[in-house]
Amino acid sequence: MKLGLATLAASVALVAAVPAHGSTPVPWCGTTSSRVDRLPDATSAYAVHVAYVRPASAPDRFLEFAPRFVGDAAAFDAWWRGQDPTRTPRFDLFPAPGCASALGALDISNVQLSRGVSSIGTAFQEIRRVMAEIGFNETEKAYLVYYDGPTGQVGLDHVCGQGARSGGFDLPGLAVVYLDSCDADEGDSLRPVVAMHELVHVFGAVERAAPNVCQSGHVCDFPLDLMTAVLTGQELEAHVLDSGRNDYYGHSGTWTDVQDSSFLERLDSPDRTPPAAPDGLRVGDDLTGFVRVSWQPSTDDVGPVAYRIYEDGQFVREVTTTTVRLADTHDLALFAIRAADGVGRLSAPVGARFRSGAGMVDEQGRLIRDTVRPPAITRVTIKRTAKVAVLTWPAAHDAGGLRAYRIKIGPRTLTVQKPTITLARSRVSGPVSIAAIDRAGNVGPSLVVARGRVH
Repeated sequence: MKLGLATLAASVALVAAVPAHGSTPVPWCGTTSSRVDRLPDATSAYAVHVAYVRPASAPDRFLEFAPRFVGDAAAFDAWWRGQDPTRTPRFDLFPAPGCASALGALDISNVQLSRGVSSIGTAFQEIRRVMAEIGFNETEKAYLVYYDGPTGQVGLDHVCGQGARSGGFDLPGLAVVYLDSCDADEGDSLRPVVAMHELVHVFGAVERAAPNVCQSGHVCDFPLDLMTAVLTGQELEAHVLDSGRNDYYGHSGTWTDVQDSSFLERLDSPDRTPPAAPDGLRVGDDLTGFVRVSWQPSTDDVGPVAYRIYEDGQFVREVTTTTVRLADTHDLALFAIRAADGVGRLSAPVGARFRSGAGMVDEQGRLIRDTVRPPAITRVTIKRTAKVAVLTWPAAHDAGGLRAYRIKIGPRTLTVQKPTITLARSRVSGPVSIAAIDRAGNVGPSLVVARGRVH
């Protein structure tokens, strides 16, 4: 078992004897399935996205399962509120006017893989990798996958599901329920237990510092704790969320507390709306050679807010300032910003394309805002007579066009249109600096000429 990967094992014989009750199918308001995550999201926050995933060789049972998945989500909601009235998992929804229930608008993707998994030993990593490659890799989404394909398990003990939190920029937090195991595709009793268990792994449970941790990310202090390693055969309603409230939920320790997860709706919070989208996004160059991204502060009904930065669709970092410097590693890049408040709500993203050496560009690469300074003046030629000094330098070129050259001589500032200036030697009171200015007002790096070369 790889570190960070948790599994839920069960005895098939025990499962077969369990009465089939747990979640109740709920009508799904979708009319067609989508292979991708529908956009725009109706949930403007961190959320759990549900996906039905199968290999091409397996029959498509999406429409059969969709109401059962909605029923699972409803069971999660009811069970969690019973365990903690201040929290409930937040799900990714799509706009569905007239839907009879909120969770009936559950956004469920129908994903067909080109081939099935090799074995249960590699299934989780294979599914996780493929899901990330086809776009299910948002850091603000936890993915709940119901895998409807053979896993090749034999014997009495089966792996019913697996889950792991986000593994970095390219590996999403993912929970997988194997529908061919533990009667997950036949009844509606055990599947919600497996799904809820694996999602809590994604939310961060159980860390090594927990007092009752055992068996790689599980607890062993109470047999009906949701995060025990062995499926008991009892339905979700019989389980408890951290029986002692000392391991992974509502505890007083310093390790991860799932109660603080951004994927949980704070039912006791006055913050009910997402922050406003940041305004005034500007992407330009920086004196130190980095790309500088800046924006105006966002507003929120409660606040405060943080800002999540993306480059070419990949999350880069979260900051609380309104400016950030990033390495200039691409000729053309798409930068985006979205605001996040303290309860996990998210603004709409705002973005801008930036071309190195030019500025902000449109989809066709045409310059729409010059945010890059002209290049530095690299050399100057000086010719002196008894009374004047003539300074000449190579013409600077700028993508948005050049306006002039700024000349500073001690306290004096002059501008010239051409790359040359004649100075009275007697009036040169200090070093001479020369910099190009483009039409947008960006000033390039200065070349400083010592007074002794001119005076």
